Amino acid sequence: MGAVNVLYERFEKNLQAVNGNSWLADKADAAGIIAEAYQEAGIDSVCIAESPLLEEIGLAKALADAGMKVYTDHIRLHAETAKGGVLEAQCAIADLGSIVQLGDDIDNRIVATMPEYCIGVVKLSEMVDDYDAMFDKLCSLETLPAFVGFVTGPSRTADIECVSTVGVHGPLKLSVVVINDV
Repeated sequence: MGAVNVLYERFEKNLQAVNGNSWLADKADAAGIIAEAYQEAGIDSVCIAESPLLEEIGLAKALADAGMKVYTDHIRLHAETAKGGVLEAQCAIADLGSIVQLGDDIDNRIVATMPEYCIGVVKLSEMVDDYDAMFDKLCSLETLPAFVGFVTGPSRTADIECVSTVGVHGPLKLSVVVINDV
């Protein structure tokens, strides 16, 4: 358990360094943490890229019970106006504070880029040390998915004059709930 805590602590520190934040939670607490984070941020509408894990933790019900409008289908229609988005990431990289999306599902990509506040959910057992370990994991897949996305903190860009802007092509805020499944 000690090595696992060190891995999560490194992930948390590196995510905070790029203005993101995270929580380590049991499955039973994860939906409540997400609902509370959105309530504190004043988010009243959320798109969820449903997955078996997000269904298992009862996320849609928890957000609806907290008074939010929840969209789990027709994500493309609602992503522009929904202020929050939740997705399950398939991996996390401790050294980068990044979550990694693998797959062909467009809804996962949309909820990671369209809302003002994105929350990723990832299992601690899917966290790797560094970039090299992530590529080892990718190379071990039988088939590489059509999309592999690395999400590291809120979106940011700088123009030719080096003026940094946050949220131009993605969320203004990124949080990650790491499910303690080890």
